[in-house]
Amino acid sequence: MRWLLPLLIAYAVLALLGSVWHRPQLSVIAAALLLIALALPVLRKRSLAGALLWLALAALLLVPAALGRVQLALAGLPIMILGALSWLFARTLSKHREPLVARCIRVIEGEQRLALPGVAHCARGVTLYWAIVLGAQALILAALWVLAKPGGVLDAIGVKPVFALPRSVLAWYPEIGCWAVLIAAFALEYAFRRWTMREIPHPPLKRFLTSLIKRWPELIREEVST
Repeated sequence: MRWLLPLLIAYAVLALLGSVWHRPQLSVIAAALLLIALALPVLRKRSLAGALLWLALAALLLVPAALGRVQLALAGLPIMILGALSWLFARTLSKHREPLVARCIRVIEGEQRLALPGVAHCARGVTLYWAIVLGAQALILAALWVLAKPGGVLDAIGVKPVFALPRSVLAWYPEIGCWAVLIAAFALEYAFRRWTMREIPHPPLKRFLTSLIKRWPELIREEVST
C-alpha cells in the first residue's frame, strides 16, 4: 500500500503532461499506472465488487484501444476519477459514518482538535463542499466528452446530438480549466475555513500537507476497512 500514493501522483502528472503536450504515449502510461494503483486496494481487500469495477475500468481502456480510439477512452478517465472522489466524500456524510474531512482532522491533528467548538460541524460542511465540487466537475467533463463536436462519443459513433458542444470553444477545459477550478476551489475553501474559525489556531499549510503525506496510509487503511 505504500506505493499507492506515488502511483496516483505519477498518474496525475503524466496525465496532465500528456493532455497539455498532446502526447498519447504519456497518457497511456498514466492510465497503466492508474490501473496498477487501483488494483492494490482491490487485491488487499479481496473485494468482488472492487474487482468487477477494476475490470470495467480496464475494459474501458482496452476495448477502445483495440478499436483505434485510445484518446476517447483516456478522455473518459478523469470523469470516472472525479466521480469516484465525489462519491468517496459523499458516502461519508451518511448518518452513521464519520465525514471524510473530520477523519482527516482526527488522524492528522488528533481527537482534541476535532473536539474544538465548530470544528466537527465545519468538517461536515467541507466534506459536502468537496462532494459537490468534484461531482460538478465530473458532470461538466462528461457533457463535453459525450456532446463535443468533433471528438465526442456521439460524434465518434455517428449519432447527431440534439445539443452539441463546440470542441474548439471548450478544448481548453479538460487540460487547464478543470485543474484551475479545483485549485481555486481549494484556495477558497482554505481561506473560508481560516476566516470562519479564526479564533482557533491553525497549523501552517505546509505543515498540514506534510502531515497529510506522512499519515495517508492510516487514512487509506480506515477507508478500505469500512
